[in-house]
Amino acid sequence: MKILLITLSALFALSSFAKEKTKHREHGAHQHGAGTLGIAFDGLKAKLDFKIPSDSVVGFEYTPKTEKDKSTKKTQLDKLENRISEMVIFDSSLNCKITTDKIEVIKDEEESKETHSEHSDTFAKFDISCEKSPAGTKIIFNFQKVFPKIKDLDVQIIVGDIQKSVEAKKDGTTVELK
Repeated sequence: MKILLITLSALFALSSFAKEKTKHREHGAHQHGAGTLGIAFDGLKAKLDFKIPSDSVVGFEYTPKTEKDKSTKKTQLDKLENRISEMVIFDSSLNCKITTDKIEVIKDEEESKETHSEHSDTFAKFDISCEKSPAGTKIIFNFQKVFPKIKDLDVQIIVGDIQKSVEAKKDGTTVELK
C-alpha cells in the first residue's frame, strides 16, 4: 500500500507539471468548478483522491457560522461520501466497492489573504476494492448530475502499466483502461 501512495503522489505531481506545459489548461491554484481526481490501483485495491474548491461541492467557501450553513455543509459532504459510486462508475462485473477514508474542507489562508476573500478546498480520499482487475474495462464519470457546479475535472488513472488521463467536462466522460 505504501507503493500505491507513492505512485498516487507522483501521479498528482506529474499531472501538475503536465498542466503547466499544456496550453489549453488555464486552471489556477483555485478555480471554482475545476478540480482533480486521481485513481491509482495496486492489484485489486486502489486509492482515489479528489480535490476541488469547496464552492463546487458545499456551495460556499467561508467558514459556516449559522446552523443553516453548517447543515448545508454536512448535507453536501454526506452527498459526496454516499454518492461517490454514482460519480465514479466501474464495470459492474468487477464488483468494486468504494469506501470513504477521509473527507475534509481546508481553508486556504494564504490565498485568502492575497485575494481578501475566503477560499477553501474540499479534499476526499476513498479506498477502492475490486474482485477483478479493471484493466481492459472502462470507468465512467458523472459528477455534474450530483454536483452541477463541477465543470472540469482533471482525471489521472493508473492500473498496472496503464496510465490514462482525461478532462471530465460533462457527465458520461469515459476512460478505457486499455
